[in-house]
Amino acid sequence: MDKHKLLQTYARNLSNSRNRDHYLRMAGRFLDGCKGSGRLHIERYIESLRERYKPGTVNLHFRVIRRLYAVNGLEWEFTRGEAPVIKELDEYRPQLSPDIIEQMAYRAKTGKLYPEHQTFIALSTIYGLRREEMANIRAKDVNLRKSSIYISTLKSGRERYHLIPKEIKPIIAAHNFDQVFPLGSLSVMFKRIIVHSGYRDLKKVRLGWHTVRRSLVTGLVDNGCPLVALKAFVRWRSGEGEMAMPSRYYGNVMITAKDNEPVLQTARGDEEIFEKYHPFLQFWR
Repeated sequence: MDKHKLLQTYARNLSNSRNRDHYLRMAGRFLDGCKGSGRLHIERYIESLRERYKPGTVNLHFRVIRRLYAVNGLEWEFTRGEAPVIKELDEYRPQLSPDIIEQMAYRAKTGKLYPEHQTFIALSTIYGLRREEMANIRAKDVNLRKSSIYISTLKSGRERYHLIPKEIKPIIAAHNFDQVFPLGSLSVMFKRIIVHSGYRDLKKVRLGWHTVRRSLVTGLVDNGCPLVALKAFVRWRSGEGEMAMPSRYYGNVMITAKDNEPVLQTARGDEEIFEKYHPFLQFWR
């Protein structure tokens, strides 16, 4: 295989989203690490990934490799449904209790955390952002005048604008979003936030930003947030089944006119979620 040519063809068939480089790195690792192009070699490569990554990440690698083969016209020996299965028992899905979330928010808003820690814990607890989504935010995505922030997703979710509530607006305004934070540094940052919030005993527990996301989703569900609104708020893709079309057509941006100028009224549904259903916004007041 001409690895360079295969990767070039794959690159040409990718969109220009911010996740492009992430997928390219995955494809490049496969081409460098796989000893052949047949099914057996792919299976061995996937098996090696299982030793390092969670089932969901292994599944994503598999889908990247499948597309690499498709755009290059290579024979794909797997049939539909043979992607790595993510079993319930394979997944470790911890979430944080509301009192821990409240303590982290308190430490942030009272200046007991580093400024960048304040920003990322605010983004995480308000929007349930994934680590990659936070790393992707740039200054051009934040419009303080319109109180909006644009979120680009990684796992085929809905890219969307969010409303910035007044409770965290000063923290967002003070942050330099053009400063790049590698994914690894964000993982270390979360551990430090846990420790600096007074939970040193949790340092050795396998926790990450997704624990906050799960806590937020649980809180929204417990508070009665409608499913369609919940899916839009946490940027889940539409999926399949009876909720697919309602989710797809649920508006995430409303365009109005103000002072004879088109104004983006960002995700007005966020206002209702913040007012009625959000479990953690109160902690920032």
